[in-house]
Amino acid sequence: MTRIPRPRLPKPGYFSDAKPAFLELIDPRGLRVLDLGCGGGYNGALLKHAGAREVVGVELHAGAAAQARKRLDAVVQGDLAHLDLSRLGDEPFDAILASDVLEHLAEPEQVLARVLTHLRPGGAVVISLPNVAHVVVFANLLMKRWPRSDSGIFDRTHLRFFAKRDMVRLLEGAGLNVLRVQPYYTRYAAIRAACLVLSLYVFREYWARQYLLLAEKPR
Repeated sequence: MTRIPRPRLPKPGYFSDAKPAFLELIDPRGLRVLDLGCGGGYNGALLKHAGAREVVGVELHAGAAAQARKRLDAVVQGDLAHLDLSRLGDEPFDAILASDVLEHLAEPEQVLARVLTHLRPGGAVVISLPNVAHVVVFANLLMKRWPRSDSGIFDRTHLRFFAKRDMVRLLEGAGLNVLRVQPYYTRYAAIRAACLVLSLYVFREYWARQYLLLAEKPR
Protein backbone atom coordinates (compact mmCIF):
# COMPACT_ATOMS: atom_id res chain seq x y z
CA MET A 1 0.00 0.00 0.00
CA THR A 2 1.42 3.36 -1.02
CA ARG A 3 1.52 5.87 1.79
CA ILE A 4 0.58 9.41 0.80
CA PRO A 5 2.91 11.89 2.55
CA ARG A 6 1.32 14.51 4.74
CA PRO A 7 1.73 18.10 3.58
CA ARG A 8 4.66 19.78 5.27
CA LEU A 9 3.51 22.39 7.77
CA PRO A 10 5.29 25.74 7.99
CA LYS A 11 7.87 26.14 10.71
CA PRO A 12 6.86 28.04 13.84
CA GLY A 13 7.63 31.68 13.12
CA TYR A 14 7.16 31.28 9.34
CA PHE A 15 4.23 33.69 9.48
CA SER A 16 5.69 36.05 12.10
CA ASP A 17 8.31 37.90 10.07
CA ALA A 18 8.23 41.70 10.03
CA LYS A 19 10.48 44.10 8.16
CA PRO A 20 10.96 47.52 9.78
CA ALA A 21 12.81 48.47 6.57
CA PHE A 22 9.39 48.89 4.93
CA LEU A 23 9.08 52.12 6.91
CA GLU A 24 12.06 53.46 4.95
CA LEU A 25 9.95 53.20 1.79
CA ILE A 26 6.55 54.38 2.92
CA ASP A 27 5.06 56.64 5.58
CA PRO A 28 1.87 54.80 6.55
CA ARG A 29 0.34 57.60 8.64
CA GLY A 30 -3.33 57.97 7.80
CA LEU A 31 -3.25 55.32 5.07
CA ARG A 32 -5.64 52.46 4.42
CA VAL A 33 -3.43 49.48 3.58
CA LEU A 34 -4.12 46.13 1.92
CA ASP A 35 -1.64 43.50 3.15
CA LEU A 36 -1.43 40.59 0.68
CA GLY A 37 -0.35 37.31 2.26
CA CYS A 38 -0.36 38.99 5.64
CA GLY A 39 0.75 35.90 7.58
CA GLY A 40 0.25 36.45 11.29
CA GLY A 41 -0.21 40.18 10.77
CA TYR A 42 3.18 41.32 11.99
CA ASN A 43 3.99 43.65 9.08
CA GLY A 44 0.50 45.08 9.25
CA ALA A 45 0.89 45.66 12.98
CA LEU A 46 4.19 47.43 12.24
CA LEU A 47 2.36 49.79 9.86
CA LYS A 48 -0.48 50.34 12.31
CA HIS A 49 1.97 51.19 15.07
CA ALA A 50 3.56 53.71 12.68
CA GLY A 51 0.20 55.37 12.09
CA ALA A 52 -1.72 53.47 9.40
CA ARG A 53 -5.43 54.25 9.65
CA GLU A 54 -6.53 50.74 8.72
CA VAL A 55 -4.85 47.51 7.61
CA VAL A 56 -6.84 44.78 5.88
CA GLY A 57 -5.06 41.47 5.37
CA VAL A 58 -5.53 38.57 2.97
CA GLU A 59 -4.15 35.20 4.06
CA LEU A 60 -4.58 31.63 2.82
CA HIS A 61 -3.38 29.75 5.91
CA ALA A 62 -6.22 29.44 8.45
CA GLY A 63 -3.99 29.47 11.54
CA ALA A 64 -2.05 32.51 10.36
CA ALA A 65 -5.28 34.32 9.45
CA ALA A 66 -6.60 33.71 12.97
CA GLN A 67 -3.43 35.22 14.42
CA ALA A 68 -3.60 38.19 12.05
CA ARG A 69 -7.15 39.01 13.17
CA LYS A 70 -5.72 39.84 16.60
CA ARG A 71 -3.46 42.50 15.06
CA LEU A 72 -5.21 43.88 11.97
CA ASP A 73 -8.51 45.63 11.42
CA ALA A 74 -9.86 42.86 9.16
CA VAL A 75 -8.58 39.68 7.55
CA VAL A 76 -10.00 37.87 4.53
CA GLN A 77 -9.02 34.21 4.44
CA GLY A 78 -8.61 32.96 0.89
CA ASP A 79 -6.35 32.17 -2.03
CA LEU A 80 -5.05 35.31 -3.74
CA ALA A 81 -5.17 33.55 -7.10
CA HIS A 82 -8.95 33.12 -6.85
CA LEU A 83 -9.96 35.80 -4.37
CA ASP A 84 -13.41 37.37 -4.68
CA LEU A 85 -12.35 41.03 -4.61
CA SER A 86 -15.81 42.11 -3.45
CA ARG A 87 -14.80 40.77 -0.03
CA LEU A 88 -12.38 43.70 0.23
CA GLY A 89 -15.21 46.24 0.21
CA ASP A 90 -15.78 49.27 -1.96
CA GLU A 91 -13.44 51.80 -0.32
CA PRO A 92 -10.15 52.05 -2.25
CA PHE A 93 -6.84 51.44 -0.53
CA ASP A 94 -4.03 53.98 -0.28
CA ALA A 95 -1.29 51.36 -0.34
CA ILE A 96 -0.76 47.68 -1.04
CA LEU A 97 1.88 45.62 0.74
CA ALA A 98 3.06 42.26 -0.63
CA SER A 99 5.78 40.92 1.62
CA ASP A 100 7.31 37.63 0.44
CA VAL A 101 4.10 36.45 -1.21
CA LEU A 102 4.23 36.97 -4.99
CA GLU A 103 6.89 34.29 -5.44
CA HIS A 104 4.39 31.74 -4.07
CA LEU A 105 1.92 32.41 -6.88
CA ALA A 106 1.84 30.75 -10.29
CA GLU A 107 0.63 33.97 -11.95
CA PRO A 108 1.72 36.92 -9.79
CA GLU A 109 1.23 39.33 -12.70
CA GLN A 110 -2.47 38.52 -12.88
CA VAL A 111 -2.97 38.73 -9.13
CA LEU A 112 -1.22 42.08 -8.98
CA ALA A 113 -3.26 43.46 -11.87
CA ARG A 114 -6.51 42.41 -10.18
CA VAL A 115 -5.79 43.89 -6.76
CA LEU A 116 -4.58 47.15 -8.31
CA THR A 117 -8.20 47.85 -9.24
CA HIS A 118 -8.74 48.43 -5.51
CA LEU A 119 -5.83 50.88 -5.19
CA ARG A 120 -6.52 54.58 -5.61
CA PRO A 121 -4.66 56.51 -8.34
CA GLY A 122 -1.36 57.69 -6.88
CA GLY A 123 -1.44 54.87 -4.35
CA ALA A 124 1.72 53.05 -3.31
CA VAL A 125 2.73 49.42 -3.83
CA VAL A 126 5.47 48.03 -1.60
CA ILE A 127 6.79 44.52 -2.18
CA SER A 128 9.62 42.29 -1.08
CA LEU A 129 10.90 39.37 -3.13
CA PRO A 130 13.76 36.90 -2.63
CA ASN A 131 16.79 37.59 -4.81
CA VAL A 132 17.62 34.54 -6.91
CA ALA A 133 20.86 36.25 -8.01
CA HIS A 134 22.31 35.70 -4.53
CA VAL A 135 25.81 34.37 -3.92
CA VAL A 136 24.43 31.27 -2.15
CA VAL A 137 22.44 30.40 -5.29
CA PHE A 138 25.56 30.63 -7.45
CA ALA A 139 27.45 28.46 -4.97
CA ASN A 140 24.80 25.74 -5.08
CA LEU A 141 24.59 25.81 -8.87
CA LEU A 142 28.37 25.34 -9.05
CA MET A 143 27.83 22.22 -6.95
CA LYS A 144 25.14 21.16 -9.47
CA ARG A 145 22.25 21.25 -7.03
CA TRP A 146 19.15 23.22 -6.15
CA PRO A 147 18.32 22.50 -2.51
CA ARG A 148 14.82 22.74 -1.11
CA SER A 149 14.24 24.19 2.34
CA ASP A 150 11.40 25.29 4.55
CA SER A 151 12.08 29.00 4.12
CA GLY A 152 14.40 31.50 2.46
CA ILE A 153 15.49 31.68 -1.16
CA PHE A 154 15.17 27.89 -1.58
CA ASP A 155 11.71 27.71 0.04
CA ARG A 156 10.06 24.60 -1.40
CA THR A 157 6.76 26.47 -1.88
CA HIS A 158 8.20 29.08 -4.26
CA LEU A 159 6.70 28.84 -7.72
CA ARG A 160 8.39 31.85 -9.32
CA PHE A 161 11.95 33.19 -9.08
CA PHE A 162 13.10 36.77 -9.52
CA ALA A 163 16.33 38.69 -9.89
CA LYS A 164 16.38 42.47 -9.58
CA ARG A 165 15.38 43.30 -13.17
CA ASP A 166 12.62 40.69 -13.11
CA MET A 167 11.11 42.38 -10.06
CA VAL A 168 11.10 45.76 -11.77
CA ARG A 169 9.62 44.20 -14.90
CA LEU A 170 6.86 42.60 -12.82
CA LEU A 171 5.75 45.95 -11.42
CA GLU A 172 6.12 47.86 -14.65
CA GLY A 173 4.17 45.14 -16.45
CA ALA A 174 1.28 45.85 -14.11
CA GLY A 175 1.35 49.50 -15.18
CA LEU A 176 3.13 50.82 -12.09
CA ASN A 177 5.87 53.42 -11.91
CA VAL A 178 8.82 51.98 -9.97
CA LEU A 179 10.23 54.64 -7.65
CA ARG A 180 12.76 52.78 -5.56
CA VAL A 181 14.58 49.45 -5.48
CA GLN A 182 16.40 48.73 -2.23
CA PRO A 183 18.58 45.69 -1.45
CA TYR A 184 17.72 43.95 1.79
CA TYR A 185 20.37 41.91 3.60
CA THR A 186 18.99 41.33 7.08
CA ARG A 187 17.47 43.30 9.91
CA TYR A 188 20.66 42.81 11.94
CA ALA A 189 23.16 45.63 11.45
CA ALA A 190 26.24 43.52 12.22
CA ILE A 191 25.34 40.84 9.65
CA ARG A 192 24.45 43.51 7.10
CA ALA A 193 27.85 45.14 7.58
CA ALA A 194 29.58 41.76 7.22
CA CYS A 195 27.75 41.11 3.93
CA LEU A 196 28.89 44.45 2.56
CA VAL A 197 32.50 43.84 3.57
CA LEU A 198 32.53 40.34 2.09
CA SER A 199 31.04 41.66 -1.13
CA LEU A 200 33.82 44.26 -1.37
CA TYR A 201 30.89 46.66 -1.95
CA VAL A 202 31.33 46.19 -5.71
CA PHE A 203 29.30 42.95 -5.66
CA ARG A 204 26.93 43.95 -2.86
CA GLU A 205 23.79 43.30 -4.90
CA TYR A 206 24.72 39.62 -5.05
CA TRP A 207 24.70 39.49 -1.27
CA ALA A 208 21.18 40.90 -0.93
CA ARG A 209 18.79 38.16 0.22
CA GLN A 210 15.84 40.17 -1.02
CA TYR A 211 14.85 43.41 -2.66
CA LEU A 212 12.28 45.85 -1.36
CA LEU A 213 10.53 47.86 -4.05
CA LEU A 214 8.31 50.92 -3.98
CA ALA A 215 6.03 51.69 -6.91
CA GLU A 216 3.16 54.08 -7.59
CA LYS A 217 -0.09 53.64 -9.47
CA PRO A 218 -0.35 56.37 -12.14
CA ARG A 219 -2.76 59.18 -11.32
